Amino acid sequence: MPLSLYEISAIPFISCLENLSKILDKAQAHVSSTSVEESTLTTSSLITDMRDFAFQIQRLCDMAKCLAVYVAQTEPIRREDNPTTLAEMQERIAKTIAVLKALDPKPVNNKEDKEVVMTIPSGEMKCSTGTSYVLTFLVPNFFFHYCMAYALLRKEGVPLGKGDYLGRV
Repeated sequence: MPLSLYEISAIPFISCLENLSKILDKAQAHVSSTSVEESTLTTSSLITDMRDFAFQIQRLCDMAKCLAVYVAQTEPIRREDNPTTLAEMQERIAKTIAVLKALDPKPVNNKEDKEVVMTIPSGEMKCSTGTSYVLTFLVPNFFFHYCMAYALLRKEGVPLGKGDYLGRV
């Protein structure tokens, strides 16, 4: 039986966001047990022209939210885009998980062969099908920001391993 659009997007997004919440717990424990300041983690980047850790969390949550808004065509989800603490990021992750868990798979799957139009600051982005949108835009962007968030915490000394990233904590 072929996988559905919902199964290749919402389910792994939920899993990764749940993993990320545990990763942030480890980041908080690292701050509590060392002299590392929380802001060192939340403002970390790999290079000066890269967006920081807080932005990575915002964007991966936004990518998950885009599944609901642009594919399932739910009402737009408005959120403040300014989490600065690990606790605020945890809250954002929890709200994003709740949105995905509440998502009905049928509207997602019904969009497989239909055009998706996303409103972006520079206008509109169109994908000829929901499948194309999910596989060539949402999933790669989600995992890019998920990977960057993990890498930034590793760079700052948070004791994480591949099992944390994959969810075998």
